[in-house]
Amino acid sequence: MEGFFHNIADALDTKLITSGEKIKDIFKKVAPAAAGAFGQQGIGDGVAQFIAGPSLSELRSRIEAALEETKKRVVILADDIDRLEKEEIHATFRLVKLTADFKFTSYILAFDEQVVSSALQDRYGAGAENAGKAFLEKIIQVPLNLPSVDRKILRGFCFEGVDSALTLAEIKLTEQQVQEFVRDFTAAFDKRLKTPRKARMYGNILMFSLPILKGETNPVDVMLIEGVRVFFPKVYEVIKKNAEMFTGSVRDSYGSNRDKEKSHTIATIEKSIDSSDPEEIDGILSLLKSMFPKLQAMYGNTHYGSDWEKSWSEAQRICSPAYFQRYFTYAIPEDDIPDQTIQNIIDVSSKDDLADTAKLFDQLLTTQNADRLIRKLRSRAKSVSQKSSMTLAGVLLLYSDRFPNPENLFNFNNPFAQAAMLVSDLIQNISEKGEKISLSQLCIKNAPDIEFSAEIFRWLRVKDKDRPEIDGFTEDEISAIGNILAERIKSILEGDVDITTVYPKICGHLLYQVKKYNGKSDVEEYLTSFFKTCEQSIFRFLDTFTPTAWGMESGISHKSDLEREQYNYIVGLVDPEIILSAITHEIGQLPSVSKEYPRDDKDRNQLLANQFLWLHDYVLKEQARAAEEQGQQAAADGQAAAP
Repeated sequence: MEGFFHNIADALDTKLITSGEKIKDIFKKVAPAAAGAFGQQGIGDGVAQFIAGPSLSELRSRIEAALEETKKRVVILADDIDRLEKEEIHATFRLVKLTADFKFTSYILAFDEQVVSSALQDRYGAGAENAGKAFLEKIIQVPLNLPSVDRKILRGFCFEGVDSALTLAEIKLTEQQVQEFVRDFTAAFDKRLKTPRKARMYGNILMFSLPILKGETNPVDVMLIEGVRVFFPKVYEVIKKNAEMFTGSVRDSYGSNRDKEKSHTIATIEKSIDSSDPEEIDGILSLLKSMFPKLQAMYGNTHYGSDWEKSWSEAQRICSPAYFQRYFTYAIPEDDIPDQTIQNIIDVSSKDDLADTAKLFDQLLTTQNADRLIRKLRSRAKSVSQKSSMTLAGVLLLYSDRFPNPENLFNFNNPFAQAAMLVSDLIQNISEKGEKISLSQLCIKNAPDIEFSAEIFRWLRVKDKDRPEIDGFTEDEISAIGNILAERIKSILEGDVDITTVYPKICGHLLYQVKKYNGKSDVEEYLTSFFKTCEQSIFRFLDTFTPTAWGMESGISHKSDLEREQYNYIVGLVDPEIILSAITHEIGQLPSVSKEYPRDDKDRNQLLANQFLWLHDYVLKEQARAAEEQGQQAAADGQAAAP
């Protein structure tokens, strides 16, 4: 109250406190503390009370006198009263009530009548209905109800804020993006855009978010999700906390689980829409289905498969699991990489500067972000120039030993395999076939580790008669590249390397490449010598061919059994007699073949030997039966042909 009186006095260019009263006021504040310092607190309090300044009643009288003397008209404007807390609303109207009879003074009070009436009802109502409104009628002498702002004007004001935010962020939308935004915005938010305050708030939020997320998200999706934040805050919170509900595509699942997921999603969304207006509900649901295509399967029969996720990621859409969090954290997750950084690597590589590109790559690559880095580069591989393709392929070779290569159920899904696929993608960008073959051979020959060379070769594209549109290598061209790989593997084997220990995951694959392009004799020559000179090597060799099994519940891997498929692969590389001879060399004599396929044995080496013997015996019997049946058929055919 005292501050209010001083504000009026300042407006009237007069003073409410005399110089003497100011001195008294200072002494009042200082005396108690000073007296207390000398152990005479009571004296200080007494003095302060004795010289107390003018009371509120005295100040009010002085204001009335000043108004009478100056005869100046004073207008006091209080805006946005409805935005105050209830206690602040009560205090404001109590002040107005106590000073309403000042001469030459008028109050202009701007507020939402319903909000303020409700706040006053609690204090002055005493349970009576409409008491808050009745209190206002006693205070307000001339009520002026302002008409609501025309929706077109509000929309125009709102879009001015959008334009300002886009200009600040230096973002220029395409005509199609403008149409998409205007269509979705008006459908979802038009009826909720009721005040200039909301329009201004929306524009201010875009001023903050668009510059921060520029180049890392889809600008239209940013503007729309921020609209949800302003106009449907409960819906925004549901989206923010339930990424799995909104992102990606619908899984190929059926039955009760799918029905439960659908019911839960619809119930959660509709509970968050705080509106009973069918038009508003339809508008926000239409927007959500547009932003999150997965919901179209929940509300209807339109399904988007997993093949769509790549295009959503490329467009930096909010419905992409890879981009969703950016829209809510306004930052790049720790294990992710900014799109601008990816573009910078591509730009530098286009200058044909291997050293600078390698430096950027080295600074950026970590174990945590390797997967995202490779996948993001793969998503842009088709648009990379030939010059960039050659530079990037070289950099990938240099850092191939830093790509994590864990053994998992789908080995092609780890960063090591993805990097090899990326090299293959980059090779495809070379238009001239001779240069393409040369680059492939160069990569195979110069990769630091033979495992990466073999992985690159595995993913080179080959012409397929069933898919003639694929511009792959012919069989002769693949052979020219494969010969380089086989020669490199052979040189490693000639160095007396224990292939089962150094390359346990790809032992069979490496030997297969030598057999295919150099001949089976080279493989048998190496293995015969290897089994004789390296103790227990035959069992390690057989074990490299057994598949890795994964526990469905635990997720822990373990070596499985040697099955018929692996037996066929082994004898395709080396004569089975060489295997039998190596087993005999290790254990002295071959054990008898069991009737049932052996599965349980505490000794892993013994188990592998028994399983190979059982499979070999089974195949020999199978071949004997086939030969016997063939002979019988030939005899029958001969009798039938006899005159």
